[in-house]
Amino acid sequence: MKFRISFVFTELYYLLVSLLYFTTIRHMWFFRKVTLKTEVTYGFNGIKYCLVSLFVFFTIWVYKKMKLDLLSKNILGLILVIYFIPASIFYSSAPINPVIYLAHVLLFYSLIFSFRIRYKIKLPVFNRRQTLFILLAITLIGILPFLRYLNQINLRNLLLMDIYTTRFKFRLLFDTYSSYTHSWFTRVIIPIIFVFALKYKMRLLALFNLMVLIMLFLMGAVKSVILGSLLVVVFYFIPARKVYNYVLMGLMGLAMVSIISIPFLYADDNIVAVIMFRRVMFIPGLLDYCYHDFFNSDYLYWSGGFLKGLLEYPYEESPARIIGELYFDRPAMAANNGLISDGFMNAGFPGVLVNIVLCCIFFNIIKNCNVDNRFFGIYFFFVYNIFTTTFSTVLLTHGGFLLLLLTLFMLRRKKESNV
Repeated sequence: MKFRISFVFTELYYLLVSLLYFTTIRHMWFFRKVTLKTEVTYGFNGIKYCLVSLFVFFTIWVYKKMKLDLLSKNILGLILVIYFIPASIFYSSAPINPVIYLAHVLLFYSLIFSFRIRYKIKLPVFNRRQTLFILLAITLIGILPFLRYLNQINLRNLLLMDIYTTRFKFRLLFDTYSSYTHSWFTRVIIPIIFVFALKYKMRLLALFNLMVLIMLFLMGAVKSVILGSLLVVVFYFIPARKVYNYVLMGLMGLAMVSIISIPFLYADDNIVAVIMFRRVMFIPGLLDYCYHDFFNSDYLYWSGGFLKGLLEYPYEESPARIIGELYFDRPAMAANNGLISDGFMNAGFPGVLVNIVLCCIFFNIIKNCNVDNRFFGIYFFFVYNIFTTTFSTVLLTHGGFLLLLLTLFMLRRKKESNV
């Protein structure tokens, strides 16, 4: 399968992000704060940077040569430019334990291996009519308990005002059912219905879906609720063969805007660099270091997760609040960790290996379901979650297992297609 990408542009992207990191991002407040707390400095080590760069260019070459289906290629490509490359740049600048970077390398190359494994899944699959009926029935019945919160909504949230006040209020209001299913609807079920509505030009269904999404957004004011569905719609209209190129060109444009702004703005005032590059790309690597530094040889063994009740959790606060307080003096910031730091926190490097294996199994099953590429945005949002949230939370609370089940029995196609 021919997949056109620009090797040179990916290399150029790496150099642009490197320039942005060393001139601006490493001087931002979060990095300065960790330096004060740990005395770890983020400088430019020419020899280390050159060695890391050679490995990055080799990895780009490997990615270019891999012959994969479009969905797998796009997922791997976005992990490459959004997470692997920033993790490489961050590692080149900081005297941190090499095992942290090794974890990122193992994850990327393990995903390459898992995407190469092919087999046929012999399970029944619902047709389009049955799928829509089931999803709509689940939505109509499932959102009924949320109607009791209508008198608690704040319409100012539509203007992105009072966001954190509303978020805290609904954390107290939500019961167990609401806490779990809110994410299941907003991150999985509603985005899937959106794709079906677009694909089959069901305008009324799309309008109903939008109304339900807005209602659920107002019940918690989680901005990713809107962002996730917006990404699903955007990626729906981008041809699968052009997804990587479009994302790469867009990121390069944002990087250049951020670099041009450097002489005119303080580091923390460079909005594009803060939102897109610092927050999305480099904060996960910084938190990997913080979690590894704090929980090294003092692991939780999932006592704060799915083994809660069987094992005693040793702290009064959540790991995210502990890291937020100790490294940033902001316990309320909830410094959520992703797949790598979640593994270090729970069982050290073996914990990372467990998460990598589970992640590879998940994406291997998705790959072999031969999903229509127009659903790509849903899986992209899942990729974003695994780098910013504990892996068990992504699978359970954020609907990872649900997405896997719906993919197997509703989105799977029996015949291969490149649409």
